[in-house]
Amino acid sequence: MRVFADASRPGALHAAGEMTARAVEDAERRLHDLRREEWEDGAVAAAAFALAIAASAVRPTLALPLFVGGLFVAGRSVVASLRRSDLLGRLAVERDAYSIAEVRELAEQKARIVNRHKLSRAIRWRLELLEDPRIVANTDQLAALAEELDDPQLELDPACAVACSRLLMEQLSSGALIESVLPPEDIRSRIVQIRFGFHPQASE
Repeated sequence: MRVFADASRPGALHAAGEMTARAVEDAERRLHDLRREEWEDGAVAAAAFALAIAASAVRPTLALPLFVGGLFVAGRSVVASLRRSDLLGRLAVERDAYSIAEVRELAEQKARIVNRHKLSRAIRWRLELLEDPRIVANTDQLAALAEELDDPQLELDPACAVACSRLLMEQLSSGALIESVLPPEDIRSRIVQIRFGFHPQASE
């Protein structure tokens, strides 16, 4: 049986916690700062590598320090990128943060049918293994979720799509769904809440 419901109503999937307007502004500013750090450090690293190459021909003694410096700054750029990606992922479960374009775009991307097919395959793969009793206990809900994810006639609320991705991709890929302390009933509750996010596709 398919579950059709407005994801914003009581009992449906809700955000991890309400964000104040100030918190949303701070988050948007932090995303901007991390992006700037990523770009600036990336540019400095590229310049350092270029200078290292040039120095190797005219001042070989400077080439190694410049190269090492470039590696250090490049590492900072990567760290800023990872921190920004992590922040985006955490904000994507907060509906209030959808006023931030990047957050909203990420959530909408998770809800696209291409990504939904990936989630469905992850579910079916786990169901074939049946390694964990908590998954066995939720076979019916997981099978129904996989079917709904593959159904192009259904749309999925972006926040529910993010929650589904976090449960079935991030946690599953790391084994957290299997090794976590979540009891079967909590897993079932999360799946049911995700399924509340499906609704028939609007007719054109």
